[in-house]
Amino acid sequence: IKAPVLAAMGFIDTTVPPVGVWIDINQIPSPKEAIPMIESEHNNLTPDKIVAFETRSKEVLALILNGGEFKPHQELTGKK
Repeated sequence: IKAPVLAAMGFIDTTVPPVGVWIDINQIPSPKEAIPMIESEHNNLTPDKIVAFETRSKEVLALILNGGEFKPHQELTGKK
């Protein structure tokens, strides 16, 4: 993966446990941003709990569509 990554994880997701998502994110060499969703299960099970990801992904999409460049906030998952 060479492109910047925006990744979300539900902390109570039993379909894709967050530990696996963290492991995957840590293997990505490109800039990345993690969106922890503390009260969320898998997104189709608790759609009302994924507001943090929906908000950030809409911000990123709007930025890209308007010619901007996505530069992840990497406080949790990488260099600042």
